[in-house]
Amino acid sequence: MTSVTGIEETREIAGLLVALVGQTAAQVQHCAQQCGLSVVQASALLQMEGSMPMREFAARLGGHASNATGIADRLAARGLVQRHDDPADRRVKYLGLTAAGTATRDTLVSCIQDAPMPFARLSRQQRRQLRDLLLLALDPQTDLTDAQLQAARLLGITLD
Repeated sequence: MTSVTGIEETREIAGLLVALVGQTAAQVQHCAQQCGLSVVQASALLQMEGSMPMREFAARLGGHASNATGIADRLAARGLVQRHDDPADRRVKYLGLTAAGTATRDTLVSCIQDAPMPFARLSRQQRRQLRDLLLLALDPQTDLTDAQLQAARLLGITLD
């Protein structure tokens, strides 16, 4: 076997990571479609916990507040979330799942859990080791949210 140069090895590893992301995204997209959702809407429902300020919702989505508002608008139009004011500060808007939103999220989670995920083929120790190696490979100064958004843009993934 020929030795692989640093750049070739980097390309191979990056290609494998992109393939893994693509395979996982296809499985999540299938589950989102089963629930009548876009991938972004499914991701947003998965980020919801109880009632949360819109600012926190936007931060969890890793995007701009105006983008989160559009996603929340589409989810609200479908009856999956509802907005309400903070009684202590009416300028703060909260977002929470409705009963239909909770049921849809539960169906989505069940579908994702039943899907054959690539990491299921790894032992718990191997998954931990992979996670640790990926964290070690990342520059410690890297903002993960920013890096993920940059990757999404490069891969042509839209966030709405």
